Amino acid sequence: MTSGQRKAHQYIWLLLAIAIPLVMIFAVKDLAVFSSKDTLESTLAGSKKASLKSFENDIVKTAVFEGYIEIILKATLKNASSVVYEMDEKGSKTRVIGQLTTAGIYEFNINNLPKGIIIYDDLKKVEITKFLF
Repeated sequence: MTSGQRKAHQYIWLLLAIAIPLVMIFAVKDLAVFSSKDTLESTLAGSKKASLKSFENDIVKTAVFEGYIEIILKATLKNASSVVYEMDEKGSKTRVIGQLTTAGIYEFNINNLPKGIIIYDDLKKVEITKFLF
C-alpha cells in the first residue's frame, strides 16, 4: 500500500466506525421491543374478536373469525411445502389460502366461510390434516 492508500484506508475505517453504530441506533429505535410488555398484550387482547368456530389437533389449532382464519402451528412440520387450501362440500381442495412454514401463528384473510380447510404438502402430494366447519 502506498502512503496515500494507507491514509484513505484509515479515514474510511474511522468513518465506518462512527457511521455503523449510528445507523444501528436509528434502525432499532422505533422497534416495539423496548416498550412495556403489558401494553402490547392489552393491545393484542383488545383487537381479537370471538371466533366463529375453532378446532384443534396435535399439529395445529385453528380458529375461524369474521374475515380471517387463524392457524396456530404447534411445531414445525416435516413437510417443507405445506399449503392451506379451502375445502368444498365433496372434501376436495379448491382455493389456496396460504402457506405454513415454521411453528407460529398465521392469519389468512378469507372472503367467505369455507366448508373446511386442508393442509396439504404439494411436493410429496400428501394430506397432512383436514378440518371440516
